[in-house]
Amino acid sequence: MFSHYPTKSAAAINSSSHHYIIVGGGTAGCALASRLSEDPDQTVLLIERGPVVNSWISRVPLISSNFQDQKAPVYKWNSTPMQGIGGKSLNLAAGKALGGTTKVNGLIYSRSTPGEYNAWQQAGRKNWSWQDVQPSFRKSEHSLSHGQDNDRNTTGPWVNRHVQKEQFKIVQRNIDMSANFNIPCVSTANDSSSPTVACTPQDATIDSNGHRCSTEEAFLPKSLVSIRKNLTICTGAIVTSLDIRQAENGRLRVFGVNLCSDSASGDHTYAASATREVILCAGAIVSPQLLLLSGIGPKEHLEQFHIPVLKELPGVGQHLQDHISVPLLYKVPLEDAVEGVLMGSPLRAVTEFLKYAVFGKGLLSQQVQQYNITLPSTLLDENSRIPAETSEAQLNAHDPRNIPDIEVMFLPVNPTSRTFKGLATSFGIFSYLCTVLRPHSHGSIRLSSTNPRDRPLCDLGTFNDSADRLPLRKALKLALELAQEVRKTGYPLEDLSVPKDTTDETLDEFSNENVMSTFHYSSSCRMDTEENFGVVDDELRVYGVDGLRVADASIFPQVPACHIQAPVVMVAERCADFIRAGR
Repeated sequence: MFSHYPTKSAAAINSSSHHYIIVGGGTAGCALASRLSEDPDQTVLLIERGPVVNSWISRVPLISSNFQDQKAPVYKWNSTPMQGIGGKSLNLAAGKALGGTTKVNGLIYSRSTPGEYNAWQQAGRKNWSWQDVQPSFRKSEHSLSHGQDNDRNTTGPWVNRHVQKEQFKIVQRNIDMSANFNIPCVSTANDSSSPTVACTPQDATIDSNGHRCSTEEAFLPKSLVSIRKNLTICTGAIVTSLDIRQAENGRLRVFGVNLCSDSASGDHTYAASATREVILCAGAIVSPQLLLLSGIGPKEHLEQFHIPVLKELPGVGQHLQDHISVPLLYKVPLEDAVEGVLMGSPLRAVTEFLKYAVFGKGLLSQQVQQYNITLPSTLLDENSRIPAETSEAQLNAHDPRNIPDIEVMFLPVNPTSRTFKGLATSFGIFSYLCTVLRPHSHGSIRLSSTNPRDRPLCDLGTFNDSADRLPLRKALKLALELAQEVRKTGYPLEDLSVPKDTTDETLDEFSNENVMSTFHYSSSCRMDTEENFGVVDDELRVYGVDGLRVADASIFPQVPACHIQAPVVMVAERCADFIRAGR
């Protein structure tokens, strides 16, 4: 039980050959490696730059979600300055460990509405409707709370469960007040029959012991990896480029990868070959970076870095998206916020620690965001209410016209990097994180150098399309109205960081000043036709290069209207099915 997790170094896999090589052991890569290695006749190599992180702290849901911590296994860097927000840069982050961002994210398990995927089908993405993707969501899932529901499952490896009973009064007040806006409280998350307007408790990837269920814990536990002799996991290694050459049939083909150690002295290069396929699962930032470094992408950009153009594919790195979020911050009593409990009350903090250490219960066993409101902003009237005469057709979640475009998250914590005098000593913070779920804005990934260790230039394109201003204004107004309703109940909610009025000009100015990344990067290697700046086809194959696929958040036609870890795992499940069918 005290043996190490079985991994190999870059040097140890030098000159090795495998049927499949998966680049990136994050959210998608762990799931895909597990599925492809189920067949003992197929050899699989999974390469991850980060280490194996399996400390006690990494399993505690609430604590491990604080990726601002200096010791958290994350990459942190800044976006490029963006014109849409006055030349500001935003703080970016992504997981750096086996399991990727599922080691540090907010744990929310959400699928988006069926209309999301029906919209993909309408746009020409063959076999990507809700009917097509729902089995893949179910296959991976082990729901501890909703397994009896038609859309859910109890036999998959990836555990999630319904939120525990709410502990903070301020969140409960907001739940109660949502009825005043004709927003129904739906008791079951991820129910495809639920209306498209709802206040919903969130499912979270937390197991029955109160531990974070990241994708390496779910799909690649040590007990499984130890007995799968056809699966090799290489950590601490950077893939520097793909080995793409002309095959005997005259077509371009990927034959393997070039890699080096992530250590400071790791300049020596190694190679591993793939006899069948290489699948990029490195995420929406690194997957396009690797394609560019390997000569696949926009011709002008590759020539700028003197990289030989093997396949001109203008869509590589284009259409990068992220949900746009702006927080409203309020002072609340110490006992009603995470910082107040854990930092402002030593006795309560010790109690919560013991409760978790002994029973796996209490505040530490839960995620930060326990409820949210999602809805199509077009349904809100001038008073931020859903009209009583709203028809069932307008609430049908299967209709692509009804996909929610705003979310208001209830967070009993400060989600920003800002510091406030008195925080956790005299007051706590409650925030409404107001989010645009279907942004029109998009940016790009571009190389900063030819060194694969360097983070590429990431332009999220925030507000480069002014159409995103309208739904955000509506989300902010809804949150401000909710706060007013909460105050009417006698709850001591005090302004901390809110706009001074609700004119469009003031809301836009406040948004520019306070906008933040939601860390939901996607769509930089989109699934679309090559003529429409797509990078992969409907079976995730890269155009013009045989044996090469991408299976991660970068393939989404646009960022899904939800927290994206569940759709990413769904993509990995589908990729495994495509590969098996083709074989």
